[in-house]
Amino acid sequence: MKKEIYGNSATIFLQGRIDITNSEELRDELNELAENGIKRIFIDMSKLDYIDSSGLGRILYFFMNYKKKGGSMELHNVRNENVKKVIEIVKLDKIIPVREYDVE
Repeated sequence: MKKEIYGNSATIFLQGRIDITNSEELRDELNELAENGIKRIFIDMSKLDYIDSSGLGRILYFFMNYKKKGGSMELHNVRNENVKKVIEIVKLDKIIPVREYDVE
């Protein structure tokens, strides 16, 4: 999991699989950014192949608390059709903005 910080914004780049075995790492990364004063978080999913309910739950739970504290978050570049389908089925795209950008 790679992250880039610029000012009070940050992007976390997810790769491979996010599931019960590593979703706590995602939670910890998100919490660390929030604790360090980051106000906007972007989660880039362009290289994400799979996410299970524990990963989606970590994102949603963090987002709900982060939003109450004035933070904002977006999901970017959901390229994998299965990941996109899961996000749509649980209607996460109706709660957290999803944006597509060209990535190289």
